[in-house]
Amino acid sequence: MKLSKRVISILIISVMIICVGSLFVACLPVTQTNEGATTEGTETQEPTGFANIFTSYGTWIWLAILVVAFYFLLIRPQRTRSKKAQELMSSLQRGDEVVTIGGIHGRIKDIREDVIIMTIASGVDIKVNKSAVSRKASQ
Repeated sequence: MKLSKRVISILIISVMIICVGSLFVACLPVTQTNEGATTEGTETQEPTGFANIFTSYGTWIWLAILVVAFYFLLIRPQRTRSKKAQELMSSLQRGDEVVTIGGIHGRIKDIREDVIIMTIASGVDIKVNKSAVSRKASQ
């Protein structure tokens, strides 16, 4: 288990180093000489059009793309999950059959502020937090 985590972390770090290195190389001005060979840092021509915009604001464009990617891949799904969990906790009623995070099935006997008393067998009641309810067993 530790070996696989170590390998994954090494791969992630390697990819990050390659990306950062390619960004630094991409920021160097490149021009062509009369013979067709490229030289770095000497006799630069002023780029036009989209190239001019990209050379001026290239870092900010990549940063904006990264922010949008984080929003759609991390923040938005987490908000929808928490919204569903809040709706589930607010819709719990006495008599509902629910399943807890630990896999315990039971019927709600009483609901308090943040605690639910569940009956899991005849005469066996347990007290669990509302946040421990994973889903309703009967829809």
